[in-house]
Amino acid sequence: MGSMAEAVFKKHDVNNDGKMDAKELQAALKELDVTASSNLLKATMVHYDKAPKNGVLELNEFKNLVADMKAIQNSKREEVLDAFFKFDKDKSGFIEPNELKEVLTYLGLASGEEIVNTMIGVADSNKDGKISITELANVMGHTVVGAEDIQQWTE
Repeated sequence: MGSMAEAVFKKHDVNNDGKMDAKELQAALKELDVTASSNLLKATMVHYDKAPKNGVLELNEFKNLVADMKAIQNSKREEVLDAFFKFDKDKSGFIEPNELKEVLTYLGLASGEEIVNTMIGVADSNKDGKISITELANVMGHTVVGAEDIQQWTE
């Protein structure tokens, strides 16, 4: 996996400075079959840009992103459902910000307030401040389109 991530990084580090800005990241993600909205790009940069927080991703930060993407893509639908139902503590049918923080911790991902708010912003397609099972599935790489998909998904 490291060599694939390195190859993609080097290909899209257009100016060969060892750093990937948002535009270069967008092209690299596209090669990895991820079409990133501007919100997703911002969230990705915020999450993976570690100290000295210079607004770009270095190779190791990009490798971490690719590793997380692989883990998410390899998630089984059952894992998504299990996470959703486990952390929808109030059984409202939604994951609120405090519940999302617990989901991220459970999945071994960063769960600070800034990350939680950014993820809510990215995942919350109807902007109601919480995440439905469909929105969670879409973020985790399992697109769920309509009611029959949810029915099939929960069987």
